[in-house]
Amino acid sequence: MALDILNRQRKVPISIKEIRPRLEAVVTAAGVDDSEISLVFVSDAAIKRLNKEWRGINEPTDCLSFAANESPDFLDDFDGGFLGDIVISLERAKAQGAIHLADDVPAGADPLVEEVVFLFIHSLLHLLGYDHQKPAQAKKMQAEEQRLLNSPGVRG
Repeated sequence: MALDILNRQRKVPISIKEIRPRLEAVVTAAGVDDSEISLVFVSDAAIKRLNKEWRGINEPTDCLSFAANESPDFLDDFDGGFLGDIVISLERAKAQGAIHLADDVPAGADPLVEEVVFLFIHSLLHLLGYDHQKPAQAKKMQAEEQRLLNSPGVRG
């Protein structure tokens, strides 16, 4: 497994050493530990530029995914290799806290770390072809998010 993590912002401190094992556990639980994924932590300003360029939305977002292959059936023949890039705004993740986990945050856990783990799961699922534009898609994606969140080594 190759999970390349780059911190390209200076506003929100995060320990890559602390979070890496949890993100690697996500990749393993998703069954793509023979793939290469890059994760880049950026500022709100940087993700706003990317969001405008790639989605036409001129505002920051919490995360973006850039799949190496967007063919709907590419996973049928996927045997490893580069899966894609994930970009997470640490400013946005910090502001949100663990908003996506509602009341399901482990006692004493760092809300920033918990939100980053969730955003990584969400983004990884986009790389794997999941979407949430339609209710049935959203339900399927949310179920897989929960499965991955509850996989061994993922929770803090």
